[in-house]
Amino acid sequence: MEALLYVDGQWSDFGRADRFASLDPATGLVLGQAANATAAEAHVAIAAARRVFDCTRWANDPRRRARILLGMGTRLESNVEALARLLTRENGKLLTESRTELTNAVSMCHYNAGIARNLFGRTVEVEPDVFALLPRESIGVAGVIVPWNAPIGLLFRSLTAALAAGCSVVIKAAPQTALTTAAALRIVVDDPGLPPGVVNLLTESGSAVAEALVASPLVDVISYTGSTTVGKRIMAAAAPTLKRLNLELGGCSPAIIGRDADLDSCVPAIVRAALIFAGQQCVAASRILIHRSRSDEALARFR
Repeated sequence: MEALLYVDGQWSDFGRADRFASLDPATGLVLGQAANATAAEAHVAIAAARRVFDCTRWANDPRRRARILLGMGTRLESNVEALARLLTRENGKLLTESRTELTNAVSMCHYNAGIARNLFGRTVEVEPDVFALLPRESIGVAGVIVPWNAPIGLLFRSLTAALAAGCSVVIKAAPQTALTTAAALRIVVDDPGLPPGVVNLLTESGSAVAEALVASPLVDVISYTGSTTVGKRIMAAAAPTLKRLNLELGGCSPAIIGRDADLDSCVPAIVRAALIFAGQQCVAASRILIHRSRSDEALARFR
């Protein structure tokens, strides 16, 4: 398989031979190759997203955006099984988890299609015959930096919300799941009503693309899911341009077992909460606080 870059409505490698491998974590075998973008390609994608936002009616056409999102959901739903199997091969999660993730992504397409036509502002009569208006406006270009642990669900959560709001988007895929991200995007952008440049996808093995997105004055908002360490770096790098940031960072989620806990139900539930996605998600139960009177019994059950 091969994952190319999607910029300004075209799939391309920009004539560069540089690729990086995507591996099956179960076997270590190479599943395919992805184009390795640089900051130069990032700036081309950002310019395309900026142009379509500034120079077209995309941001002012909520009915069109709703139609686009409904179409994305329909096409994604028709390919859930194939994409789930690819996600499991590339990411390593259970097939049932991959199917759930794809189903949730379909739901986000449909939900935000409805939101697109309901972005109302506010009107207040501050004194007789004097009105204050608070309209909602699209913020501009959104940079979406996607993690590898839920690359489809978290991509579509941010992408569909940004499109519903009238933004254009530049996506930076996680290198570990670049093939799945590109495959899903190839399906949903196949719509003649989607203006070139509204959605762009870049894959890279390093961080030059992500750094370009965060630093660029042409990007207005960053959605990032990942580690707290990188989140701090993004916040610092975004400060000179006063970007809006949506940072979903790593957690340290406690499960609490009280004196009156039903251990028959709570111990298996905590195990599931700790090990979903092989424990590699921000809300996984990562520590357990047990009432002293129940500690021996609970620890025996966990063992």
